[in-house]
Amino acid sequence: MKRIFLLIFTTLLLCSCGSASKINRADQPWTYEVESVGVGADGTYAIRIWSYSRKPEIPIEKPKQNAIHATLFRGIPAGGGAVAQPPLVPSDCGYTQDSLFFQNFFVADYQRFVNSVARGSAQVVKSGRREYKIGYVMSIAKDNLRTYLEEEGIIKSLSDGF
Repeated sequence: MKRIFLLIFTTLLLCSCGSASKINRADQPWTYEVESVGVGADGTYAIRIWSYSRKPEIPIEKPKQNAIHATLFRGIPAGGGAVAQPPLVPSDCGYTQDSLFFQNFFVADYQRFVNSVARGSAQVVKSGRREYKIGYVMSIAKDNLRTYLEEEGIIKSLSDGF
């Protein structure tokens, strides 16, 4: 009886350890890295967005969504001659990335504010056994995005305090 219990316990223990290793960054929402690649044209950010996937190719929409998400909620780090930029949506404004407005926004509206600079030139790096890190250079129309968010009442206008 002890042998059967020990066999069942060992099997369950090994199965539970194996399932944890299958969870990776590619399965998590909003998992990406962002870096500044330089100063874009007036009113834009030039960034490289690194998205994670189980396949070496992903639709361009996911990196575009990640680039807009970084601009809205995480900010853009300094690099490539550009200074760090804070997130457009402050944490104290009452809107989160899970709010209904942003759920609808990331369906289609976000596409107006992001462009892939170098189409077809994605950098692919194998970052794990079943995971790829794919980098795209994007241009974010931050001034247009800010204006849109001000018109929708999500953030306050920069001239609101005067």
